[in-house]
Amino acid sequence: MSGNSSVFRSIFRNVSLLTVGRILSALCSFVHTAFAVRALGLADFGLLILIHSLAMTGSTLSRLQTWQTLIRFGSDAFFNKDADRLNRVTSFCVRLDTMSAGAALVFSLVAVQIYAGMAHWTPHTRLLATLYACVAPFMYTGWAQGVLRMAGRFHYVPITEGLTALGKMIGVLLAYALHLSLGWFLLIWAASILFDHAFYSRVALSILKKRIGFHYLRAFRNWRWAGDGMWSFTRAVSANQTLGNASAPIATLLVGKGLGPAEAAVFRVCRQIASGIVTPAQLISPVLYPELVKMRDRQDWDGLKKVTLRIFAILTALSALLLFLTGTVGSKIFRYMLDVHVPHTSFYITIMLLAAIFSLLIVPLEPLLIVGGHLKLLVRSRILVTLLYFPAVYFLTLRFHLAGACLATAAASIAIFFTCLVGTRRFARKVRVFKKQAESGQPGADSPSDKAKAADKDRG
Repeated sequence: MSGNSSVFRSIFRNVSLLTVGRILSALCSFVHTAFAVRALGLADFGLLILIHSLAMTGSTLSRLQTWQTLIRFGSDAFFNKDADRLNRVTSFCVRLDTMSAGAALVFSLVAVQIYAGMAHWTPHTRLLATLYACVAPFMYTGWAQGVLRMAGRFHYVPITEGLTALGKMIGVLLAYALHLSLGWFLLIWAASILFDHAFYSRVALSILKKRIGFHYLRAFRNWRWAGDGMWSFTRAVSANQTLGNASAPIATLLVGKGLGPAEAAVFRVCRQIASGIVTPAQLISPVLYPELVKMRDRQDWDGLKKVTLRIFAILTALSALLLFLTGTVGSKIFRYMLDVHVPHTSFYITIMLLAAIFSLLIVPLEPLLIVGGHLKLLVRSRILVTLLYFPAVYFLTLRFHLAGACLATAAASIAIFFTCLVGTRRFARKVRVFKKQAESGQPGADSPSDKAKAADKDRG
């Protein structure tokens, strides 16, 4: 029990550090959104959201979840100071991130040209979107985040997020005072992305250089090396995360295509408010995964299950409080941010919060399924739900306005949540079978981690 208590203390200490940065970021985001809307007007602010969503879509579709690969295959090497192994694993992740950055640029530029033609944007707006797409390669630092999480240096995250949010807020306030146009606001957004990328990369390189003498450019020397199961694991976990992360920007683009940029801005802000309310609890995910990997390596299956279920129970209780909170302050936050009256905003925010809550309840279950070898179930369900979600968002938006888009989003989150419940029951059954076989001395009893590793090799 003391071991589980230690894990809980570690998890919630790190979550507290992350929460500090997110709270500061949320406050600054509230300010810069409010002043950006007042400076640009709702329609141009909607264009800002759509242009950012296009770049974000290109980045999301190309992302490989190398931070999970680094933790899964490099954690032992990091703590044992196995410099050769950690160098190889880190270099593999750096190379994958470099390739995905190139793909992000291509995807974003293509997406801009397609969407701009469909939305009948002016040549000036198309040019701004094309230029902004060039920051898409810098929207993700997978290997750097993996290093920070593996090393337990979570205190750098609130520093980075706080400085980035503060800088963006100051930039927006200056742009508001000087009555600057859309292009200047896009420049502010791009500068914050570049700063964030540079800071994370610099800190991660500093940690690795002190630990194992890692040099960034040497990562590109041996392009063909990949450890057993690394590529197959990265491919599978990236497919799961990409499908989940891509839904938000693509849904915003679909709403903008169906209803226009102003409505896209309303949809995006409602989603932002709902996500902001549950953000502190969602921060458990990047902290929980490294701890579950350590427990898996120790074969502590009882502890792993107890930690996951305890966090799930805490989040379930928290969800009821969040629903009450949004009913009382959600629409007020919306009015302060956009300075306009939009009918039914309380309903929109409540439905989007419901979607965010089900996504929140997935937070402790998804890492458990990944370390337990049920990644294939997650990927298949994500593919099916995504194939149904995007057409549902578009056509329900045309039929029921923003209410249709919000309901489709909630339905997709609920479907993924129940899939995770099914996977969790399968994992619990595996653990019970393994324990019975181990207690009876039955030969050939494979632990869940052995089956997970075998699944990685099969996928390869």
